[in-house]
Amino acid sequence: MVLILAGYNLLGAVSSGQRYTVLGPLPLSLPPAVLLAAKAAWAVVLGALAWGLWRQRAWARRGALAALTVYVALGWTERLLFARSDYARVSQPFFLALHAAWLLFVWVTLLRRKVRQGFSA
Repeated sequence: MVLILAGYNLLGAVSSGQRYTVLGPLPLSLPPAVLLAAKAAWAVVLGALAWGLWRQRAWARRGALAALTVYVALGWTERLLFARSDYARVSQPFFLALHAAWLLFVWVTLLRRKVRQGFSA
């Protein structure tokens, strides 16, 4: 799941880079460079965490808990501050429930005793 999220952000960074000249003159809430940098940074961080989780490193388990929580929090900060469409306002309850369930799944899974024991220091 973390590797898929890293790939999603990598594709977002590549897409932002390819469309940079088109996005530049549009009246966006944030400059396209911010979108490109954020997607690229998340791709690197999540890719490293996916590798660490695959290798069962304790730092990756702790890092995944923190990074995925921050990822969702930043996504919601962006949504609440910069979303302008009616769709964004109407769909907020659904996505709030979806993200809460996703985070609960991640936290419960990575904090289980047997999972913690499986990760080396």
